[in-house]
Amino acid sequence: MDDPVDKIERIEEEIADAESIPDKLTGEDSGKEEKDSGPASERRWTIEILFRQPIYSSDTGPRLPQELIERICEFLWDEPVQLAVSCTRICPAWYHAARRLLPEHATITCRTREALQDYAHTLTSHRNAPYRNRFETLSIYNNASKPFAHVWPIFIPGWILPVLRSVTLKDLDWSTKTPHDSFFVYLSSYTSISSLQMYDCRFRSLPDLRRVINALPSLTWLYFRNVTLQHPLRPGSVPDYIALRIRSHKLESIDLWYSSGVPGHPDMSSDYQRSTALNCQALLHMVAANSSTVTRLTLDLRFFTSASALWQWLAHFGRLTSFTAQYQFASGPTIIFDDPIPARTGNAYKHSWSKFLLSNVPDPCALQLLQLLVTPESCSELEELEFYLTGRPSATLVSGTSRVLHTSGHRLRSLGWRCSADPDLEVTPSLAGNTSLQRLIIDSSPQKIHSALTAVLSDIVSVDLQHVLIHFTLAHLEPEVLPQNHGRTPVAPDPAEAISAFHTILSREIFNGLPLRTVDKGVWVVFDVRNIQDNPVVVATIKAYTINLLTPWLDRGIVSLDFYPADSSEIITCVPMRTHRAIAEARMSKKTHP
Repeated sequence: MDDPVDKIERIEEEIADAESIPDKLTGEDSGKEEKDSGPASERRWTIEILFRQPIYSSDTGPRLPQELIERICEFLWDEPVQLAVSCTRICPAWYHAARRLLPEHATITCRTREALQDYAHTLTSHRNAPYRNRFETLSIYNNASKPFAHVWPIFIPGWILPVLRSVTLKDLDWSTKTPHDSFFVYLSSYTSISSLQMYDCRFRSLPDLRRVINALPSLTWLYFRNVTLQHPLRPGSVPDYIALRIRSHKLESIDLWYSSGVPGHPDMSSDYQRSTALNCQALLHMVAANSSTVTRLTLDLRFFTSASALWQWLAHFGRLTSFTAQYQFASGPTIIFDDPIPARTGNAYKHSWSKFLLSNVPDPCALQLLQLLVTPESCSELEELEFYLTGRPSATLVSGTSRVLHTSGHRLRSLGWRCSADPDLEVTPSLAGNTSLQRLIIDSSPQKIHSALTAVLSDIVSVDLQHVLIHFTLAHLEPEVLPQNHGRTPVAPDPAEAISAFHTILSREIFNGLPLRTVDKGVWVVFDVRNIQDNPVVVATIKAYTINLLTPWLDRGIVSLDFYPADSSEIITCVPMRTHRAIAEARMSKKTHP
């Protein structure tokens, strides 16, 4: 075969170097990998190699059917370096046969003991030494019927994966039997791991959980979701906080998530509620004991029964600058945080936030959490604020958020605001004081498109704006844009004048710096029309109306209109010619008949 293509040769030159094999096994790198992998990624490119049958230099030799080529490559399943370096060099047919056996991502995922053994067999081979540097993440999904998580660091010691950064453990149940001591000895060889994530894991007691964490001395991020204890703290008994400290002094981020169930659900027995509260208290004690270095905290509010309990707990985090909360405070047994862990003195509850995010939080709970932002000190460094609310916000919350935005002033770089709309309420907080805003996300269900867009865009005063995403869910017919045969009276006395006034807003000098539309820049306006898609006339009318509204930005190439999922759904990036003609005729008619 003598049909190697230029694209393959370009890959070969890179993967021939053993040190470059981990990043060039396939010659195909995702955009995210390129973005996250540092300066070296600037030399990478995405290459598409089209499949072609082998072309032979002579008709006298044997010809291999594609099925046989694929079979040959399958015998090399445990020789990834040979597959990447040798088989991909022959021709496109061999390239695709080998590529099929190579992992697409730099991740090891084991769901069975057999999969773990296969990876161990491949990685321990001396010939595959360059292959080991490819993997940065490891996921162990334990099998309840045939558990194997207790032996994975023994099968794959840490020295085999020198650049591993993240480990995910799921479905562990060590509530009755803990791993052998050798497990923790081998686990401690993973000195490069900085992230540990646990999902649906159960331990016998708090010291057993702490022992797993202590085996990884370089941790900077802990993520717990539905991590429970067979024997949580007894009521009234709190271990000394020194006994709860973990070994790593590099811990910066902690994510603490509850299970999918809600504490205090009427179907839960009182015994279960009491056990759940004690289990939450044990985890909260351990996290608070390791709060001295933590700067980023993500919380499921269902761990707490009140805002005062949360304030008391947050007082231990003296260096906290980033806070994310989700859901709402739980009902049920009261969690009493009474322990000897030293807390901050003086202004114990005051933090200077750089990031503050609420997600799936109802209005009453959001109002309580807004108290963390009431002082000028708490907003003096605020750069990112996101409120994603469930339901409609109250006027009190909107005005309170506006005050926070005004206090944060020129430091705020990013704002996200998602809520349902109320016909009698202006649901977008004021941006009049944010002169350095770079990113804006608005997600709501407005009653009037024109009014909602006007409220958002007329309030912007930042010349640094680079990305705007406006997402509207249209739940009702829009009377301001409906055709006359629907029997509605337009909201504006003169729609042409209203559109002209809106064009004046879009033409403000403040928007001169908006960049051309790309994936993460420019303006994106998205309309969810699923609730009205059974009326295609209305959808088409709204589409034409919004094109007229945003014509100046469409002409500049800085905005994209997206309607989904109507049958006529499409992404509009320029004004159709027929719309241009209609606008020109309307302007001419207005000049002729003032």
